[in-house]
Amino acid sequence: MGSIIQLWVIGTILLTVTDGCIMGSRNMCNSGTPLMFGGRIQLLPRDGGLVDPFWNNEGRRFVFLVPPGGRRNGGGLRGARGVIVINEGAGRCSRGNGQCPMPATDVPCEMPIANYLDEPLVFSNITSTGVMVTWDALDEKARQRNPPITWYALNIREVGSEENLPSVPVSSGAFHRARELTPDTLYQFQLVPMSEDVTEVISPLRNQTMRTLCGVPSTPSFLESSTTSRSVTFDIIPLTPDDWQCSDLTTTLQVLNDYVWEDIRPIENSATSVVVDGLTPCTSYSYRLKLSNLHETTHSDAQDITTDEEAPGEVTSASSESTSPQTLNVSWTPPDMSDTACEVVSYRIQYSLVGHMSCPLDEQPADEAHQVVYTERDTTSIPLVWLEHYAEYNISITPLVAAPGGSTAGEAVSIIGSTTTAAPSEAPREVILKGVAKTQLTFQWRPPPCTAQNGVITGYSYVIADNSGEMSNSGTVDTTSVKISDLDQDTEYTFKVAALTSAGIGPYSSPVKETTRSRGNECSGKHPLQVGGMLSNLTGDTPPWGSGQPIFIVPHHLRSRNGRRTGPPFRPGGIIRIKRSTQSPCSGSSGAANCPTPPEITESMGVCPLAGSTDENCGTAYPRFSYDQEDVISFVRLGPKGVRVTWRDWSLTKDRGIGPVTGYLLRYRRRHRPIEPVIEIPKGMSLYHELFNLTANEDYEFEVVALKVEGGMEIFQPRAIYRTGCGVLDPVPNLAVTNNGEYGTLVVSWDTPNSSPPCTVQYYKYVYGEPSMKACPDGGCKHPSSPRVPSDTTENNITLTDLGNYNEYNISIIPVTLDPEVGPLFGEERSIVGTTSENAPTRTPDATLTTTRPTSVVISWNNLSCCEMAGEFTMYSYTLRQPEYDALEINGTTTENTIEIEGLIAFANFSFELQIHSTGGAAPVNIINGTTKPSTELFHSNLAVLVTENVTSSSVTLSWRAWDPEIDNGTGTVQSYIIRVFQDDMGIGFIDAGLNLSVTVDGLDFDTMYDFRFFIVARGPGPGVFGLISDPHFIRTHCAVPSRPGLELKLLPKTELLNKVILKLQIPEEAGWRCRNLAAHLQKEGDGGWTNDGEQLINNYVKGTETDYYEDFVQREDLVPCSEVAYRVQLVNDHHTVYSEPLRFTTLGKLSNVRNLTVTETEEPGELFVDWEVPEVINNCPMRSYIVEYNLFGTPACQRNIKQYIDSIIVNETQARIPDLEPFRHYTIEVTPILTGYAGNVPEKVYGLGLTRGHEPIGILSPVVGINASSIRELKFSWRELPCETHNGPNLTYLCELYLTNGQRHILEDSMVADSETCTFENLKACGNYSFRVIPGNDYGLGNVSHEVTARISATALGPVENISTVVLPEGVAVRWERDEVSGLCPVAGYKLNYMLQRQQACRYCIDEVQRPLYTNGTSYLIENLRAFSTYKINISVQLDEQGSVGLVLREKIFTSKSTAPTEAPVVRADTSLSKSQSLTFKWNPINCTALNGIFKQYTFKSNGTKGEIGISNRRRRSRTLPNLIPCTTYQFQIRVVNSIGGGPFGSAFGTTAIGKPGRDFSLSSETRDDKTVILHWQRSAQNPCPIDHYVIGALLTDDLCEEVIPRGHEREEMTLAGTVTSIRLEEILMNGNDPKDGNHLKASSIYQVTLRARNSIGDGEEDFLEVKTPELAPSGSPGAIAQVMGTISWSEVPCKERNGVIVDYEFALGGDGIVRTDVSTRKEVTPPGLMAGSTYSFKVRAGTLAGYGPWSEEVHFQVNE
Repeated sequence: MGSIIQLWVIGTILLTVTDGCIMGSRNMCNSGTPLMFGGRIQLLPRDGGLVDPFWNNEGRRFVFLVPPGGRRNGGGLRGARGVIVINEGAGRCSRGNGQCPMPATDVPCEMPIANYLDEPLVFSNITSTGVMVTWDALDEKARQRNPPITWYALNIREVGSEENLPSVPVSSGAFHRARELTPDTLYQFQLVPMSEDVTEVISPLRNQTMRTLCGVPSTPSFLESSTTSRSVTFDIIPLTPDDWQCSDLTTTLQVLNDYVWEDIRPIENSATSVVVDGLTPCTSYSYRLKLSNLHETTHSDAQDITTDEEAPGEVTSASSESTSPQTLNVSWTPPDMSDTACEVVSYRIQYSLVGHMSCPLDEQPADEAHQVVYTERDTTSIPLVWLEHYAEYNISITPLVAAPGGSTAGEAVSIIGSTTTAAPSEAPREVILKGVAKTQLTFQWRPPPCTAQNGVITGYSYVIADNSGEMSNSGTVDTTSVKISDLDQDTEYTFKVAALTSAGIGPYSSPVKETTRSRGNECSGKHPLQVGGMLSNLTGDTPPWGSGQPIFIVPHHLRSRNGRRTGPPFRPGGIIRIKRSTQSPCSGSSGAANCPTPPEITESMGVCPLAGSTDENCGTAYPRFSYDQEDVISFVRLGPKGVRVTWRDWSLTKDRGIGPVTGYLLRYRRRHRPIEPVIEIPKGMSLYHELFNLTANEDYEFEVVALKVEGGMEIFQPRAIYRTGCGVLDPVPNLAVTNNGEYGTLVVSWDTPNSSPPCTVQYYKYVYGEPSMKACPDGGCKHPSSPRVPSDTTENNITLTDLGNYNEYNISIIPVTLDPEVGPLFGEERSIVGTTSENAPTRTPDATLTTTRPTSVVISWNNLSCCEMAGEFTMYSYTLRQPEYDALEINGTTTENTIEIEGLIAFANFSFELQIHSTGGAAPVNIINGTTKPSTELFHSNLAVLVTENVTSSSVTLSWRAWDPEIDNGTGTVQSYIIRVFQDDMGIGFIDAGLNLSVTVDGLDFDTMYDFRFFIVARGPGPGVFGLISDPHFIRTHCAVPSRPGLELKLLPKTELLNKVILKLQIPEEAGWRCRNLAAHLQKEGDGGWTNDGEQLINNYVKGTETDYYEDFVQREDLVPCSEVAYRVQLVNDHHTVYSEPLRFTTLGKLSNVRNLTVTETEEPGELFVDWEVPEVINNCPMRSYIVEYNLFGTPACQRNIKQYIDSIIVNETQARIPDLEPFRHYTIEVTPILTGYAGNVPEKVYGLGLTRGHEPIGILSPVVGINASSIRELKFSWRELPCETHNGPNLTYLCELYLTNGQRHILEDSMVADSETCTFENLKACGNYSFRVIPGNDYGLGNVSHEVTARISATALGPVENISTVVLPEGVAVRWERDEVSGLCPVAGYKLNYMLQRQQACRYCIDEVQRPLYTNGTSYLIENLRAFSTYKINISVQLDEQGSVGLVLREKIFTSKSTAPTEAPVVRADTSLSKSQSLTFKWNPINCTALNGIFKQYTFKSNGTKGEIGISNRRRRSRTLPNLIPCTTYQFQIRVVNSIGGGPFGSAFGTTAIGKPGRDFSLSSETRDDKTVILHWQRSAQNPCPIDHYVIGALLTDDLCEEVIPRGHEREEMTLAGTVTSIRLEEILMNGNDPKDGNHLKASSIYQVTLRARNSIGDGEEDFLEVKTPELAPSGSPGAIAQVMGTISWSEVPCKERNGVIVDYEFALGGDGIVRTDVSTRKEVTPPGLMAGSTYSFKVRAGTLAGYGPWSEEVHFQVNE
């Protein structure tokens, strides 16, 4: 028709086309056109679904969608299947997807069509947002109306809404696709036929409603919130109803189980969280939410979670076994992990030492830190090694499970393990010599430390040997001492001892060397020798005792004073007669005296008791070495810091004090270090000790103290001084080195290290040498000089010269001191590294001319060795000169050792200068000379020389003849042949073939034209002389193998296209051709092989931009159904052929539907039986089988339908039995016949609907119990309804059963059937224990029994207890009661006593404090630990079980507890503001009323300043002053509260009185030393401890030996001393502090009165007095008036003032005949026997006191008369 028609759909132009088949403006069409029958035209897009095969070359196709009315058999479109292809621009329709329409003569244009008003709107393709609305066109009469119908108006409105959607104009086509609708919404559609005038309605309105489907719900937010070991919580953001896309929504929680998502339970749509419990620890789960509305289902993202680890239980059967003394093997059984997936990955074994079993509690070592070890997985035992011997260990075993970032520990199990006995690991300690005699030694020791005993000490093994090494004695003892006898006298022995246990012997102690020796005068028993003194024998006939009489010379401190007795057991004087005895002589005593017996004297005095005393006044009685003995201590040096200290035995005759000696104590400390403690070392009877690690160059003070059992300890009084040797000096400080910028010189300086005389630095020793070159990092160069020879200097710096340049030197300085005994001692060495200055290299390397050309040269040289550099290399500099040619000069620098210099003049002389540079300067220049080569010329005249030998797709081989001077022009020598390569007249490279006559050029592009040009280079200046270039030589490379094509089956033919196939070809685009030309053919395989099928597919393609392949589709028709077909694609370019992979497939056949499909249930639940009749077979294709597909359609109990694919089976018969279906479910069955190879194309599927047989419900219910507030005898149970999917049948009910379970009973109490999910049981028994279960059932039977739930009925009839009574006792309150007995199931388990403290009677306020409840199973109770004197309220309730009390009416009782003594002490403090020197005031706070515990009676206090306790009855009294106290003294004040019962605890405070005058009672005493000096000693005042600033001491002579009268008014000498002084010489007082250097200024044997008082800031204290008798001295004068009468020589006494004591005898010297003899006389005359008359004799005499003899008298001479 040629007219342009516009089709309107929703106001948009869908298609504009000129076509004779398209209806005109009045919907009129030529007869036979498809539009006569309604329907619509559509432009198919490229991916147009069913009609893919109908694309045209432009990728589009017009089709006609046939309306339902036009698809009837016999209609206008015979056999049409719904789609017809329309040719564009043609007058008639072509064959399409269906039969072509019948000729116009057969189909009249007036074909009757149903009236529009009689047919409803047809809704199809309903979705959630759209619907296809179709209707039948109006009949011819309606179209011929005036005005005629030209279009339709379709109005759409949402039901319930007042507004219409925009009206849709629809052209006369009878269809419309409505879009953008709202899901699950009811819409009203109104169709209005319209004329050309859009305002005129042609036909009555037609209204019809339709509801859209539900849309897909929005995806919910479902996230893990928290996870525990047994549960997980998810957070949900619930959807709003708008997001449901439907009016109904079901939310279900799902879990992934064996790769299948299973429903767990439904949840509320508004839920914001969901908890899943009952999980297994350490297990992974996947959860998601399923949201389903009426039509659609969506899911949330899956949440993968892993439950947390759970702490494992404790291990069992833990034990330990000692496999060795230091090893415990610990074993255990793993914990039970059956209810968890967690695995024990390790065990933590923690152990610690409890204690050594050989150590008492007070000697146990400090707690050790826990030791921890971890086992491997699956380990159930572990050895603990390196433990202490014979010890107990606390061992805990803790299982560990894996956890993120670590592990989780289970419960620990602890055991005690014990190691076994071992030999001691240490030797006995403190081995000392305890006793010594001539032939025996006694050793004593302490056991090893208890931690090293390693068991029970069973004894000790000892070994003693002499110096020869021969064993003298050995043995074992069970004590810590041994006496070894029968040794050699005066022999040194070595002794060592080891401890024993049952396991063996331990290490021996360090050897102790001791020598046997005689001890001297020591006797046992109570005898005079205990108090010192000396045994002797009288000689001569001296009365009163006679010659040989044993006597005891009494020590000075025990003699009488001025004729007065000083105490027992001795008479006045200094000599006591000893009763002769038959006892054995004293060991080592002089003379023949026996050991004395105690004197028979009963008098007593109080100086020093015979048995000894601890009184300090008797200090001189203890064993002490005499000060005038210089051989007491001696030293042997043992290195600078060691010394061997030796001392002699204490001697009764030499030394002072009281014996016997039981041991020695070595005491020492550094001199002039009074704050350092004195170190004391008990030595037993040993006479030496070795010390090491003393401080060098220090004075040490030593003292050896002799000890006795009864003795005490004296103050430290050094007896000897030893100076240690010089130690190692510290290294020199501030060591520095510099080179001062001078070559070969280093200056080293340092400071003097700290030292003190005599160990100061005397000189320094330094050493250097063995340098290394700094430029030689590998140390490969050594300076030839500077050997490492030590040198000395006394200065603090040295200058080293003549060193190598740029060398590193290691310089060491050692300070040296001179030890007075050892000699030089070297100190610690300190080293430093110094580097000398850099210098220029010693030479420049020699250059060598490597290559010479006409215009260039190559010169090289070697590197210098690092030894020659003398610095760091920097560069080379060079200069090349050609002076013959205008003085050409080329300069430059380089760091390489080869250089090429170009631009030179050919055949000319040149000079080359080279110089090396370093950081120290430049070396001398090195020069070489040379001449460049001459140049030549070469020409080529014959240019056509290239020959092509071989061409491929990527290479070409060219050859040429050699240059021939006879043929070619030019002269010279060929240097190389050059090939240049061109493409499109552009040079792309060149090839230097050297002197070769052929070359292969690779890397060329395929099928490409190249031209090659040729020339020759001759030797000449510079790069040479170039010859002429040849003409181009063109060569095209071959094509390469094209890319492999692709072929695939795009559309497998459907039933209506049995003889057609569409193939998709993938042809490589231009880059894949690998050539300019490419031809493609589709080939088919036949009996004769592969042949082209059709014409050539392609000739040329445009190269694509997005893919390497160009895709095309070909269609092949007239295929034989049910046959095997194979195709391939062939690609051919100019040189190669390639094929695609063959595509093989089987063409399809065609089947009709199966017939008479029926579905029935069987007797088996969950099974359906299906049968049908065979379909009609088309095209005689063999039919293979049937596909039976079954889908779940719905559950009757759930009252909603779904369609869920279940499975399919293939059968060869016309019936099938489908088992294993869900019971009581609707299923749809679809049966499809299958041809051999492929299924047929069935136009419409054949469905059958079946219902499976049901069975009893499944699932286990979990009932819960509820409490009915209106009755406590009623139980209500409820449960959740079974999911409808588990009903499995109609008429679901529940059987409820209640059982009574008290005791061992399990009796059915009641049962009922319920239609809902609750059951209520009434009138139950009190205290009854019940269990409940519920069983679901339907018409098919009962299901599973539910979980049991238990409940208990509380007591309802029990009354309160009765007759509560209380009895107050001292220990508490006894409560008794009775209860009302009731029957039933409520046995009383006990009673609960609740009581409350209301008030303590001593307080004025209420407390109302609830106490902890008490429990008992009897009817009485003694409540203890009550607060005294307090009121309580008590009530009692019945306790029926372990859970708590029954809520019954309570009975109350009030009582008051007994009084007790107060339990709190007053808080006391001293009031320092009121403190005085003799009084203190204390204040206190009253105790809390809660601690008074009774009625207040009084306060009582006591103090160390009062006697006994003193009472204060005033309760409000808060202070007390103590009088008559001692100043500067701390007093304790204690006070307590006393009530009617007794006194409470004391509160205590301390206070110190203020400062006062110093006191007296200084324990003033005197000591007479061996040098006859008198030392006064005193202590701080014992009267009060006030500070003392000074002492004032005075002395006054009150009596002398000559009994002269002291003149009256004689002044006392006084001097003031510092408050720290506690001793002074008496002479110093008399000299007023001056040192009496000119002798002793004391009068001998005289009495002085000494006074002492203390002084502080307050004043002077009272004086203390002491009478001091000065010691006797040897007489200072001599006898006079010597006369001889008748052989008797007499003399006069020494003048009194010169006697210095009592004259006890006279020593005289008588000489005659050349012989002088001396003798002693106790009288002032002597008659020497044997004098010869007439002989002349000389005579002199001197007097003696106990202190010694005085000077001799003048010698006189006389002659004996006849």
